Amino acid sequence: MNRRALFLLTPALACAGPGPGAVAPGGGGLVHRLPSESRATYTVVDTVVIAAGSEQSITEMTAATTAALTMRFERDRGGVRVTAEVADFGGSVGNPAMGRRTLDSRDTRGPLIFVVGRTGTIVPVARPEMSAAAGQLSFFQQLPYDLFPGLPGRAVGPGDSWSDTTIWSSATGGMETTSVTARTYTLVGDTVVGGRSLVAITVAGEVAISSRGSQGGAAASTTITGTQDGHLFWDTAAGLLHMAEIMRRLEGESTMEGRAPGSIKFTGPQRLRREN
Repeated sequence: MNRRALFLLTPALACAGPGPGAVAPGGGGLVHRLPSESRATYTVVDTVVIAAGSEQSITEMTAATTAALTMRFERDRGGVRVTAEVADFGGSVGNPAMGRRTLDSRDTRGPLIFVVGRTGTIVPVARPEMSAAAGQLSFFQQLPYDLFPGLPGRAVGPGDSWSDTTIWSSATGGMETTSVTARTYTLVGDTVVGGRSLVAITVAGEVAISSRGSQGGAAASTTITGTQDGHLFWDTAAGLLHMAEIMRRLEGESTMEGRAPGSIKFTGPQRLRREN
């Protein structure tokens, strides 16, 4: 992962300004289309600090995941069919006191496949099979919406905004989870990152996640809500996300049969970068 490139995100956003390229060209406007390159490689780094417990006792743990994805693109009746092979996968879950569960490529098997519509609607086709530990992170459920964010489907200029809502569901480890994210995007202007001419876009959203099921034979549920904000850089020439950084701040309540309800908080960034 090129850490220096990630540090350039904020300065590049600050330097973004209106210009001829800031208004999406073409009759279709700013839309998802078949990328100009048949393949692309992305690195995704996702880190979340989880604080859970009661007023008397709070336990913190960190869930960190890193993945390298090699994607290929094909035309599809619904838009663009994306097949993402997991070239590398790793991470950890836990804390120094309780110990850490290390994740590696053996915790995931198979590709992530989905179809992207012109404004970013996602139709899931297949997700990688995950181990029980890795499956709790819901890593691949949200990822297509982050790699192919909502686009307006029209020409836009600096200061213009558009919105979308994404919903996904999953079932793992005895729990069924549903996530709803409503995002607003605002086009900032043109910028140059790593020699590429890009469009800078800010992102602000509200998130609601609910899980219900059983843990160890006891009924359990978790409900969390909160916000996310950040920025992304879109490569209009390639028709691909170049890089993005999103910060999430969520909190709510977790319950389990036979125990008092407890609070839970999730805080942390997600970073995505195209490597080729």
